[in-house]
Amino acid sequence: MKKEDLIKSMVVDKSPLVKAGFNPYYQPVRSGLGRNINVNGKSLISLGTNDYLGIANNEEIKKEALRALRKFGVSMCGTPIVVGQTAINRKLETEIASFLKQEDALIFPSCYQCNMGIFGLLTTGEDVIIADREIHSSLLNGIGLSKASFKIFSHNNLDKLEKALARYSNCRMKFIVVEGLYSTNGDVPPLDGMMKLAEKYDAFIIVDDAHGVGVLGREGRGVLEVFDAFKEIDLVTGSLGKGVGAFGGFLAGGARLIDYFRYNSPQYFYSTALPPAIAAASIISLRYIKEHPEIRERINSYARKLYQKLETLGFRLTKSTTPVVCVLFETAEDAILATKMLYEKGIYTVVFVPPSVAKGASRIRLTLNANLQSEDIDFVISVFSDIKKRKPQWVN
Repeated sequence: MKKEDLIKSMVVDKSPLVKAGFNPYYQPVRSGLGRNINVNGKSLISLGTNDYLGIANNEEIKKEALRALRKFGVSMCGTPIVVGQTAINRKLETEIASFLKQEDALIFPSCYQCNMGIFGLLTTGEDVIIADREIHSSLLNGIGLSKASFKIFSHNNLDKLEKALARYSNCRMKFIVVEGLYSTNGDVPPLDGMMKLAEKYDAFIIVDDAHGVGVLGREGRGVLEVFDAFKEIDLVTGSLGKGVGAFGGFLAGGARLIDYFRYNSPQYFYSTALPPAIAAASIISLRYIKEHPEIRERINSYARKLYQKLETLGFRLTKSTTPVVCVLFETAEDAILATKMLYEKGIYTVVFVPPSVAKGASRIRLTLNANLQSEDIDFVISVFSDIKKRKPQWVN
């Protein structure tokens, strides 16, 4: 193949965007996160951010970041194995481990990068990885770097999981891979049942709780707190760039496992370490999360109200039990058009279309966050009511 032919073959299908007359992706944001967000010069009610607790712009957290910034500068320009591992970076690792009641933890530049490095290091060709159908792209790509067999089971289906575990019971090791809060559904795994199956079949459980940390549990410790699974889960990964309101990712678990990753994971020791200012902010964020359960109560009350009203209006919704409410559409074009209608009314949301979600399951994600006010939720409901009148075919 000629070089120019290769380049010509690289075509992005933008037909749903063209048909809807709107492109919601890569819009320039001209403000920080808050109750409103300025997107391309337009002020919108923000229901599209992962800053669930509204702490990315918290003044005390920013002050802590500034103190570290003045001391350490923008970056240490080094990997963790050399000058990148400042005392404050290591402090964040121990704080994460303590927060999740694990023995140790590592900080990565992103949760995506962390997930990419797990499976190639842990597994061999004699193993099997059994994962929920809805796991994140980062986990799927990380699994792709492994020589292990890979099987999926229907979303949150314990019967299917057990059948897979039984079928591959003779493998050297069996790895169960799930998320703590599925970000395009808003639901959580039946982790109690999964832990029983893991014990029965001597399986290793890995949980990506990127969206759950800070959001789930009385103290915000995530899905492990919800199911009191701190001792039963073998590895937990997560993000500092969502509920924690900062940046980066982490891997937490037993001390022996984490030390093995510390000296064997190229994704960890060959990457420039997290800036100390971000580490400092994240430490304060973790403490803030634990000390303010009322924030989670508020965003959950918003979510319940919005979910119930949208369900009453007849919109198709995923089975969410968290501050993530997803509205389903038959086609990508419909989902993008609905996003456009919300945008024009002053509401910022996130739209997912294939291949990010299954064909026929395009959706708008409404993420409830603590910056919002009660009247914002009422306004969103009124806009959806208007959308129903304009597009009655979108409701049941």
